[in-house]
Amino acid sequence: MAGDTDNPRLWEGADFFVAPVGTTAPTDVVTAIDEDWLAAGLLSEDGASETRDQDSTDHYAWGGKLVRTTKSKHKRSIKVTCLEDNLVVFGLVNPGSTATTTGAVTTRVVKIPKTDPRAFLLELHDGAITKRRILPKGEVSEVGEVALSDSALTAYELTITIYPAADDTLYIDITDDPQAVVPTTP
Repeated sequence: MAGDTDNPRLWEGADFFVAPVGTTAPTDVVTAIDEDWLAAGLLSEDGASETRDQDSTDHYAWGGKLVRTTKSKHKRSIKVTCLEDNLVVFGLVNPGSTATTTGAVTTRVVKIPKTDPRAFLLELHDGAITKRRILPKGEVSEVGEVALSDSALTAYELTITIYPAADDTLYIDITDDPQAVVPTTP
């Protein structure tokens, strides 16, 4: 059987960061993440998931022979579930809302959500292997149902729609994974 049992990844840990669009992102996996990137806190053990959606149209020659397929309306999104109700998560769930603290009491005024594009960074770890996925521009487009109960953690399932850059880049992956190395040519 072909393959290498060291190659499959099981991401044992992750951090999720948010920053204003245009914030300088790391260019490697060892440099500390700049303080302009705010951590969203603990994430669900379910991890993150990427979804792809696009329309495709098949084109046929006379007689029914498939000759081409065209694609359009490509959309990608990432889903992550935050387990903390901190200020970062509050801002993602309720863009345009406010929070103030006086003494030990915080008041949150929740308003109808406004458009609020952000930059996102998901850092994943599998032992000594690190992967940083940088989304230069995206937006929380959906918030899942939030349970307020004594039998389930309050969790905020966020779907982030990724917006492409002018050059069609959706995101950038930076990793020290040896299986991702591009061979050099003489």
